[in-house]
Amino acid sequence: MLGHMRQGEPGEGEGYSGRAGRRRVIVGSVVSCVAIAVAVTHVLAPDLKIDSVTVALLVVAVVPWLRDLLDSIELPGGFRLEYAKEVERRIEDAHRIADAALVGSGDDGPEPDGTTALADVRRLAAAYLEVRTSMFSGSARTQRMSGIFARLVRATQRLADPDLDGWLTSPDGGLRLAAYARLYAVPDADALAALTDAVVKEPLAFSQYWGIHALDKVVDAVGVEDVPPGVVRRLEDCRPRGNDRVALLRRLIAKLHGLP
Repeated sequence: MLGHMRQGEPGEGEGYSGRAGRRRVIVGSVVSCVAIAVAVTHVLAPDLKIDSVTVALLVVAVVPWLRDLLDSIELPGGFRLEYAKEVERRIEDAHRIADAALVGSGDDGPEPDGTTALADVRRLAAAYLEVRTSMFSGSARTQRMSGIFARLVRATQRLADPDLDGWLTSPDGGLRLAAYARLYAVPDADALAALTDAVVKEPLAFSQYWGIHALDKVVDAVGVEDVPPGVVRRLEDCRPRGNDRVALLRRLIAKLHGLP
């Protein structure tokens, strides 16, 4: 059976295996109960509206536990299915999507002098780089960085005239992420060329992911028919390594070519 439980490694004893097995049962039961509760609610109250923020919070709550279930799946004969990388990617995508659903509600308008907002942007930019260097790659780090990005979206919206050109060309990866956050929330058609150049050259995977998202919104602001051919060629020549960024870029290029 696919749900075959792994035995403990030699020397671990039955305590470890038993605790791990009980944890998987508990996690599986909780996930199933949540799904059943949602289904029953839908049947009893079909007109009930569930907004994107609620969905986002449910995703954040449930997805990190799924790895415990998927990691335990084995094929007959003891051959494990290697889900680790795919699960990590799906967790990262889920957190990014969830945070994207949460970022739009924090625009309080530009501050009179922008001093506090700019200080917040620089503090968050530095925090992003600190998380990148101090934590191992994985879902926990992605979740922390996603939260920082969400706060950058809010902070940059409070700036009346941010230095987007300076941020996009900065060697500081945190400031480049700040530029992507601002253009994600407030697309600026005049930033198309500089944003394209930054995204194509972006060495940080998380930043490039959100840079492509911002680029998609800026393309909409410009109008697909008015995007210069040089920009399209640069994007076609871009070769990101992550599956999520490849998929985003392909969708953007398809949009630029008028494809569904």
